[in-house]
Amino acid sequence: MNLAGLVAALLPVFFVLALGYAAGKRNAFDADQAAGLSKLAVSYALPASLFVGMTDIPRDLLLQQGPLVLALILAHVGLFFVAWIALGLIPGLRGTPSILYALMLSTSATPVFGLAVLQPILGPAAAGAVGLVALSINLVVPATVVLLEVDAAKRGTTAKQGSTSSPVLTGLSSGLKSPLLWGPIIGIAIVIAKIPLPKVVTACFDLIGSTTSGVAVFAVGLVLAAHAFQFSRVVFLGTLGRLSVQNLVLLVLLRLLHVSSPFSREALICCSFPLATVVVLFAARYRSSESETASMLLLSTLSLAITVPIILWLTHHWPV
Repeated sequence: MNLAGLVAALLPVFFVLALGYAAGKRNAFDADQAAGLSKLAVSYALPASLFVGMTDIPRDLLLQQGPLVLALILAHVGLFFVAWIALGLIPGLRGTPSILYALMLSTSATPVFGLAVLQPILGPAAAGAVGLVALSINLVVPATVVLLEVDAAKRGTTAKQGSTSSPVLTGLSSGLKSPLLWGPIIGIAIVIAKIPLPKVVTACFDLIGSTTSGVAVFAVGLVLAAHAFQFSRVVFLGTLGRLSVQNLVLLVLLRLLHVSSPFSREALICCSFPLATVVVLFAARYRSSESETASMLLLSTLSLAITVPIILWLTHHWPV
């Protein structure tokens, strides 16, 4: 892709991001409204878009993605637990911070930026890769909730006061109820079962799904506006880790597992995306590392203009 095409793909993303940031600074949306926009994008629009995107993948091609799915799960779930254990060995990061930073390293803002960035660059087929990555991310979130709830219970600061439910059940319930988990899964099941999807049904999901990119990126702008940016060594190292560690892990796994997939390139780009906004939300909810995670979100988001061209160039010269 030439420079003009790349700029044309990224400029709308930064424009909508800036628009959301400006709206947040002007207090045009309160906290509840911002949360509502984010929920609209992540819980309704994106699952619909991923569902349709998965049903567009040819059955034979989808059945060949087993090795890639395994690599993605290891690069997300496996990396999360390894990072959590390693970071927990550092005295200043034990407990909630180690869980949050492990989540930061092992998940990305693919559900927010994936379709907005990749579709203009790589075409409609990018939805398949975004769906598989989103599926892997949603396997990490329940484990995160479980660990955060257990740690909060130990410290006597549970996020939901008066709640007597098991932290394990809370985490599993949160993950299993997520539309982001079921959207791609149902789409995959329909393709494998060779169930034809009527055009009117596709049109219904396309209508809500088409709002995904704009609403999601705008909501991130609102989140960024709500936090003051603070640059520190932790913010710099955390941002660098988010943009590189998971990408390198996935690249190694693709080689070790001998993965040959047309979605590998898109998956690598996804793993270099900014940290997931859920990290900032969890930081606020459990009152830990709020300023650091918000600052990492801003810095890693601005880095899109650097990371995407680099990964595109590398994967063009050294195909995966």
